[in-house]
Order: sequence, then C-alpha cells, then structure tokens
Amino acid sequence: MNKLLTGILATLFLAVGGAQAQERISLVVPFSAGGPTDQTTRLIANELMNATGKTYVVENKPGAAGIIAAQYVAQAPADGSVYMVGSPGSLVINTGLYKKLPYDPVADFVPVSGMTRSPLVLVTNVQVPAENVKALVSDIKEGKQSANVGTPGNGTIPHLAGSYFAHQAGIEVLNVPFKGIAPAITSLMSGDIDIVFDTLSTSLANIQAGKVKALGIAATQRSDGLPDVPTLKEQGYDVEASSWFGLVAPANTPKQIVEEMNVTVNRIITSPEFKQRLLEMGSEPLAGSADDFARFVESERDRWLPEVTRLNLSAD
Repeated sequence: MNKLLTGILATLFLAVGGAQAQERISLVVPFSAGGPTDQTTRLIANELMNATGKTYVVENKPGAAGIIAAQYVAQAPADGSVYMVGSPGSLVINTGLYKKLPYDPVADFVPVSGMTRSPLVLVTNVQVPAENVKALVSDIKEGKQSANVGTPGNGTIPHLAGSYFAHQAGIEVLNVPFKGIAPAITSLMSGDIDIVFDTLSTSLANIQAGKVKALGIAATQRSDGLPDVPTLKEQGYDVEASSWFGLVAPANTPKQIVEEMNVTVNRIITSPEFKQRLLEMGSEPLAGSADDFARFVESERDRWLPEVTRLNLSAD
C-alpha cells in the first residue's frame, strides 16, 4: 500500500512539475515583428525563459496606435499569463488623441516593470551648417535655415518633442508627418527635410556612419553611446523625451505575481551583459519597482498630454 501511495504521489509531482515547466506566458507587443520594441522584447523573453523555465511567447498585435493590443490584454485573464509591452502611445498619448477608447490606460492595467528606454536625439541632414542647437535656432530665426521637421506621425513622441522644442526655442517649424520613422530618416538623408527628433536606438548607426548629424540629446545626461553630443539642456533648452516601454498586466492581477515578474525582469535588464547589449542598441534599462514604473508613466502623462492639448491634436 505504501509503495502504491508513493508511486501515485511521484506521478502527481511529475505532472505538476511538467505543467509548470510548460506554462505559456504571452508578451503582447503592439507593433509589427522586427522593430526595436519587438527585438528587445524577444531578448527579454528569452532571458525570462532561462530564468524561470516557463515558456514565454511574443505576440505581435499591431495596428490602431496600440489600441488592438491594449484592448486584448485589458480583457485577458488576470492570472499572470498575459502581459502587454506598454509604450507612450498605448499608455499615455492615446488618452489625449481619442475621445473614446475601448480601454482605460489607468483602470484596466496594473504596472509591472519598466523595460528599456531610448532618449530622443535631434538630428539634421548633413547639409545643415549648424554644429550645435543654438546655432541652428539662430539660423532659423534669421531665415538662413529652413525648418522642415520630419516625424513618424502626428501625436507620436518625436512629433510632440519637436513641437515642444520649437515652442521653447521660439521658432516656427513645419511638421512633416511620415508613416513611420524609416521614411522620415530616408527623407532627412536625401536632404528633403531638415530636422528629425529620432530615438537614439534607431539613429545611432546613421550618426556613427556620418549619414546624419546629431546636435543634441533630449535627456538629463549625455548618452554613453554618444558621449560627445551635449544634451539639449546643456544648450539652453529644457527638453527631455524618450521612447520607452514596460510591462503592464490586466487589472486585478495578484500582487505576488506582479512582484515576482518585476524582480525577474529587473534582474535581467540590469545585468552587465544585458546593459551592454542595450548600450550597443542605443537604449538603457528602465529599472525599478512596479510603483516606480507607475510613477514614471504618470509623469509622462503630465509631460505630454498638455502638449497634445496645446497642439489641438485628435485622431477621431
């Protein structure tokens, strides 16, 4: 009888252990496969699998400015099986662009952990003579320099950052929206437009190759990837902007699950090896507790929603 009971218990233990090892967790990315957010999420997913033994799957649900992905995750089970890789669009800007959203960025999610962020950098085409931001602003004011500013679309962080900078600098610029950052950079390199506020992660290679000129970083300190490029604040313009993303879970996800995920993600993104990979990609860890990430997102709302209102932007 004892042998029979022991065998049953052993079988149950193996079954439970096997089920745990095969547990499937989805990381929902609101962008197409192959982009910076998708690539970094896949790196983190791989590290999560190594750290936990669980199966992490990256699901791409692009479209509608992140609304499709956000609505999907907001309606998912609150059991730690589904997370969204939230971004400025889905968690911040959509609130100002749309009168009605099928999800509530605050009430429908619980912040879990920041992941990475990449500061924006003011880049110009190589024909622009200015070698710093003050000279660029002066040339624009004096009519020596045109100010056609390319953006990846209205209401994006690069658009808002460029408009905020122009407002601070007291210059008039022409917003030239493109369908994504790639065509904007192509137009910049060909000389069709003059300026782009781009994420360092996507501009770094072009800057290093001399295809575009970097005049200023929109961050509180210089980037390790471009140590010779001063911040905008150093040059007299208090503009801080970054492209960032982090994990959120459906509302009512148990606190223990949130805390365990937060600890694991932070351990990954702050490891020396992973930080070096991010540096090479023009990014940095967005580390901290779940509460830290919640405060960060709230500060981004305070920063950008008034700019959406000032520009009278709407996607409806």
